Amino acid sequence: MKIVLLAGGQSPERAVSQVTGKAVKNALEDLGHRVTWVDPGLDLPQVLWQERQAGCEFVWIALHGGGGEDGRVQALLDWLGLPYQGSGYLASALAMDKAIAKQLFRAQGIPTPAAWVWEGQDCPTWGEVSATLGSPVVIKPVDGGSTVGVTIASHARQFEEGMELAQTYGQRLLLETYIAGKELTLSILQGQVMPAIEIITASGGLYDYAAKYEPGGSRHLIPCSLSPDGLAAAEQVALAAYQALGCQGLARVDLRIDSQEQPWVLEINTLPGMTPTSLCPDAAAALGWTFGQLVERILQVSLTRFHGTPSASSLSRVVQP
Repeated sequence: MKIVLLAGGQSPERAVSQVTGKAVKNALEDLGHRVTWVDPGLDLPQVLWQERQAGCEFVWIALHGGGGEDGRVQALLDWLGLPYQGSGYLASALAMDKAIAKQLFRAQGIPTPAAWVWEGQDCPTWGEVSATLGSPVVIKPVDGGSTVGVTIASHARQFEEGMELAQTYGQRLLLETYIAGKELTLSILQGQVMPAIEIITASGGLYDYAAKYEPGGSRHLIPCSLSPDGLAAAEQVALAAYQALGCQGLARVDLRIDSQEQPWVLEINTLPGMTPTSLCPDAAAALGWTFGQLVERILQVSLTRFHGTPSASSLSRVVQP
C-alpha cells in the first residue's frame, strides 16, 4: 500500500511524535508498504489532497497532542475520503477535552475523580480548592498530553506554581482530586482489552514526561499486582470508557486504582505513543505480538472500518502470532 505518515507537528509533544513516527514507518516498510513522511504545517490540506491524487491509500497519524489528537486531522481526512487509523473526529475531540470526557464518563456511571474546570476567571485559592477536592490536587491542561504541564499540589505554594505552569500550555485547566494508589493503563484494540500494565516510576513519584520517555524512567509491570477481581473491574471500567466516547481502533485508557482496588478513569489517549518506551507495544508483546504485528493489526482493523475488508495488498505479509 501507499501510505502517508503524519508525524512531528507543532504541539509540545512534537519530539515524541517523531519517535513514534520513525518506529511506525520502519514497521510499515518492513511489512512491504511504501511510506511517505509528512510533517504537518499550515499547508496540510493541500499536501494531503496532492497525496490523494498521487495514489495515497491510507494515512497513519503518528501525531500527539493538539493538531493531531483533537479531531481536526481526522475530520480533514474524512472530507478527503482517506482512511486512517484510530478514532474518528468526534471521539478524538471528546477524548482530547478531559473536562467533556469526564462529564460523559459520569453520565455513564463510570468512576472518575472529582474535578473543577478553570477557564481563566479569577483563580481560586488553595483553601477553596482543597476544601472541595481534598489534598493533594492534580493540576493539568484540559487538552494536554504526555503529562506536560501537570503538577500534584499539596499546599498553597505548589498550587500557585502549578497553576502558572499549566497556563503556559493552555487557558482551560482541570483541577482534579488525586487518587492515591496504583497507576494502571489498559490498551484496547477495537474492543479487545489487552494485558493491563501497572506503571512504577523510578522516582516513586509522578508518571511525568521523563518517566514516560527516558530509558529507565519507569517499569511496566505485566502481569499487574491487582487481584483477579480488581483486574476484572479495571478492564470493565476501561472498556466502558472506550465505548462511552465512541473510540475505534487502538486507544489507551489511563486509570488510578485506590487501596480498595476501585478503578478511576483519568483519561483516554486515542493516538497512544509507539516509542521504544511506550505502553501499547509492551501490552502487545505480552500477547506474543511483535511491534510489526501490532502495526499490521491496527492497519487491518482500520481498513475493515473504512472498506469492510482489508485490501489484499495490506495482507500480503501478515504474520500471525
